[in-house]
Amino acid sequence: MNASLFCSCHRLRRAGRAVTRLYEHALADSGLTPQQFAVLASLAYDGARTASELTERVGAERSTLTRAIDRLQAAGLVETGPAEDRRERRVALTGSGRERLAQGVAGWRRAEGTMRHAMGPERVALLWELLSEAEAATTQYDPDKARGVRQAKVAALQGDAGGGADGEAAAASETTARRL
Repeated sequence: MNASLFCSCHRLRRAGRAVTRLYEHALADSGLTPQQFAVLASLAYDGARTASELTERVGAERSTLTRAIDRLQAAGLVETGPAEDRRERRVALTGSGRERLAQGVAGWRRAEGTMRHAMGPERVALLWELLSEAEAATTQYDPDKARGVRQAKVAALQGDAGGGADGEAAAASETTARRL
């Protein structure tokens, strides 16, 4: 097995692409992408939301979601208006958006059925649980804090090794820094 396959990021991206292709194919008749479907479904479920709230709910990057909202608005599937915070815009589902979402539901159900049939409902539930745990684990990682901790550990190791002047101590602290 290729060593890159032992990387969680690689495996998640690979699985993500495969699942995305399944849903793209299933939603093709509705003319919606999986992300557009998620935005419309969120608006149908939650009601009108700000772009920031949608970003959080759908789990997309802000710039990506902004483009999706713009496309949905151009197609007449959502409408935007001012929000309480003037820096925001409020996004709402239109009647055409509800109709298009309804068209997409049949394809979405087929894709969900494919996943449940292939994996079994218990394994799909486990998958969702593990994905939630993976997402939570990554949100706990703050690169700036981690960098500060790593630098502090390296400084402490160098201090213990006589200020890092010794070549062997410097090499050891660099090795340790890479492991941190």
